[in-house]
Amino acid sequence: MKKFLSIAILIILIAIIVSPSTYIDVCFNAITIWSTVLLPSLLPFFIFTKLLTSLGYVKNASSLFGRLMYKTYHTPPISSYAFIMSILTGYPVGSKLISDLYKNNMLSKDEAKKCISFTSNSGPMFIVGSVGTGMLLSPQVGYILYTSHILGALLNGLLYRGKKTKITDTPYIVKNENSDTTLSSCVMDSIFSIVLIGGIIAIAFILIQILNSLNIFYPIVFILKKLGINENVSSAALGGLLEITKGCIDISALPISLYAKTVLSSAIISFGGLSTTMQSMAFLKDITTYGCFIKQKTTHMIFSTIICAVLAIMLI
Repeated sequence: MKKFLSIAILIILIAIIVSPSTYIDVCFNAITIWSTVLLPSLLPFFIFTKLLTSLGYVKNASSLFGRLMYKTYHTPPISSYAFIMSILTGYPVGSKLISDLYKNNMLSKDEAKKCISFTSNSGPMFIVGSVGTGMLLSPQVGYILYTSHILGALLNGLLYRGKKTKITDTPYIVKNENSDTTLSSCVMDSIFSIVLIGGIIAIAFILIQILNSLNIFYPIVFILKKLGINENVSSAALGGLLEITKGCIDISALPISLYAKTVLSSAIISFGGLSTTMQSMAFLKDITTYGCFIKQKTTHMIFSTIICAVLAIMLI
């Protein structure tokens, strides 16, 4: 595995050396998206959710749905807080929260793995605002996508809940720190996390550019074309598996029906793409593996796409 990674990194370095201007532009585009979209939208949520976790408030906030979460998903009451915040804020806040709860001994590793299956979600700002209203020019479609996404996550959690076990409610002890120290610590941790995401996005954009330059997906596109699937449609869908925003933009520009665009967008949003996976795994590396995470996102994609296909038939 290390030998394979070493070869892959050498290929990346050679590609950058051969065409430095191309990859400078790619990095600039990645940093622009990070600084103008993700930084202002995610940093406040990172800081305040970290504060709530550090102050021990989240256990009180999750008490309302605690029994329901335990009976339905075999997870502690705290998992309801992570789920609600994930569907309100979007990628990768849910993963960051699960990581924080695990590090604070509020979730065991097994419980955290279960929670990942239904807390790795996109938010309404992206689904309803950017994709539905902005790209597909229909707020109604945005709400269909958002509803399908949430319901898919809830069903996905059932798939990975496992056997019911006794959950040890470990008391969370708030450290004896003054509010200034707590705030400073949370701000520093959040800044580190958001800068980490920026670096991962830049890496993801470079990988996507290299894959596109090498026409890695051409054999798949060619096979799908022989099966009757338009190559522009398959190219846009495959691109979405790499980067969620670009995939949704490309799909919205296709000369296909609004119904088809909606269903394809649902699949891409729920899977999340390579970039989102890398962002999430930066926080979840001590809890789960890439293979397990991608498996959970794939089943989430299947559930959400089926629900979206049914809802879109009735409402579009």
